[in-house]
Amino acid sequence: MIIYGAGKIAKENFAFISYLGFDSEVNLFCDIRAKDLKNFLGKRVVDYKEARKLNDYFVIGVQKGTQNHDEISNVLEKNNEKYYDDIFSWLSETKGMNRNDIYRDYCAYYHVHEMDSYFEKSEYEKNLNVFWNSNSVFYKLFCKLDLTSVVELACGRGRHVPYYYDKAKQIMLVDILEQNLNFCKERFNGKDNISYYCNNGKDLSDLGSSAYTSLFTYDAMVHFELIDINSYLSETYRILKKGGYALFHHSNDDSDYRNWFGGTTNPGGRSFMSKKIFAHLAYRNGFEIVDQVVIDWSASNMDCITLVRKP
Repeated sequence: MIIYGAGKIAKENFAFISYLGFDSEVNLFCDIRAKDLKNFLGKRVVDYKEARKLNDYFVIGVQKGTQNHDEISNVLEKNNEKYYDDIFSWLSETKGMNRNDIYRDYCAYYHVHEMDSYFEKSEYEKNLNVFWNSNSVFYKLFCKLDLTSVVELACGRGRHVPYYYDKAKQIMLVDILEQNLNFCKERFNGKDNISYYCNNGKDLSDLGSSAYTSLFTYDAMVHFELIDINSYLSETYRILKKGGYALFHHSNDDSDYRNWFGGTTNPGGRSFMSKKIFAHLAYRNGFEIVDQVVIDWSASNMDCITLVRKP
């Protein structure tokens, strides 16, 4: 593979496929600045004239939908080069990965490598107050949960736990990232009512059926793929006891059906979802819709809080 481009997007592409273990398949980078750049991320940089002599295939490493991307693809098509529009097309077509798995993996990768400053800022009191002040929509609906045995889905580094720990009898912290759970284990060392589960990002298969009184997730599901949300709703219904409640903070952005965490047209990495779509999915999975409140985040009406109940 030759990645065409040696800038920010190409760097992110290379880091992502390195995370997946495919970095060795990159031969070199092709860029108009080859004469000055020469080396990029430990790989050689050449101009297009030299790159096409190698008979390798190209992956465009600039943002799709930009003029730069269009110009590169036009050149490659004109010269009958074999190429892929972006790294995601390459993963789909050469590695047999479906788009949902790719996007989920990218979201996980991004949270490992790019989110330290976000996690640090999320612990600031003013940011936590968005969830936990007494007038917050989140808090008012959270108070309806029976915390006898509560699951926090996508717990991250545990910023919410101190706000409900003393009220809960048993807590199950769930996250797709082992690093986050290890952080939580150290943070809450000695608290014997907390258990930990590293799941696969789409189900809760290790949790028992009808075993929990409630589940909630804050500031995480807004990034989840719609297909995964549907799976989590099914799994939540399975693990909740009869009469159990679940509280979800999710995206309310259905402006572009192509939206996903790494998309270019969505604010705040929101996935394709809406208040009505979420209610439909929850209803189809057996839930009663107790309440839904559309809220502002960094944009007007961008998110929604939904409370559901297992009959």
